[in-house]
Amino acid sequence: MAEPRTERGRETREKILVTAARLFHERGVSATSVEQVLAAAGAGKSQFYRYFPSKADLVSEVIRYQSDQHLGWQKALLAQLDSWEGLEDYFDALVAGHAERGLLGGCPIGSLAAELADQNEAHRSELAEAFSLWEASIEQAMARMRAADRLRPDADPSRLATTTLAGIQGGYLLATLTKDVRPMKDTFEEILAYLQSFAAPGMGEGRRPER
Repeated sequence: MAEPRTERGRETREKILVTAARLFHERGVSATSVEQVLAAAGAGKSQFYRYFPSKADLVSEVIRYQSDQHLGWQKALLAQLDSWEGLEDYFDALVAGHAERGLLGGCPIGSLAAELADQNEAHRSELAEAFSLWEASIEQAMARMRAADRLRPDADPSRLATTTLAGIQGGYLLATLTKDVRPMKDTFEEILAYLQSFAAPGMGEGRRPER
């Protein structure tokens, strides 16, 4: 894909990309045509094909964009997470972010995975990499909690991270389906309770989400 050589070109490419990310998230990839993206972005086909050889290439760029955006804002929270309170703050931030989007479209990465995993191997691989990065960040947080004696020595950060991420995806899905954050909050409360079953003696206390 050609990189824009001018500031105006970079702005046009970015506008197409951001618009595509929004429409794919709201409507789905299959239900959104290139023409609809261009109309919403105020761009023409010649501009599109200058920067994106095909819709499949645009989808790959959207996957990278959504991964950078969705995991990027979580980085500060996860990078310092080493306590039960920090874990609750992380869950609260996920709920707040989804609520701010009007509970539309589910997880920005998970919704793409649900639609594309069985349709395009390149996209499946790109999405799997995004989830691997997300899971690794959670695993590192679990490892810090174990190192800080908040988790028992026999707690497996990798398995706990996989379970946590699976629960996060389920919470997103149910909140989107019901248009209510309560299932997401309830799911996170139960994830927290499960994780605290691995707490070191006397280290499992934390704020519990209000019901």
